Amino acid sequence: MSTIILHNESENQLNLIENLLKELKIKFEISKKDEVLKLTSFEKELIQKGLDDIAAGHVISSEEARKEAEECFK
Repeated sequence: MSTIILHNESENQLNLIENLLKELKIKFEISKKDEVLKLTSFEKELIQKGLDDIAAGHVISSEEARKEAEECFK
């Protein structure tokens, strides 16, 4: 399977392409870039906590995290 990304300039172009793909019986998905992901206040708090931890230097490398995880599952 291949992916093609199209950047239409109008709804008319999108409708024409959609109709063509339907006629050709090609499966497709349409997603609009303007769609916004809504975060809950809890998710925002968790993100802010992570950013605060980074600013305070409370970070480890992925290698260190992997080693700690391996220790937990021995």
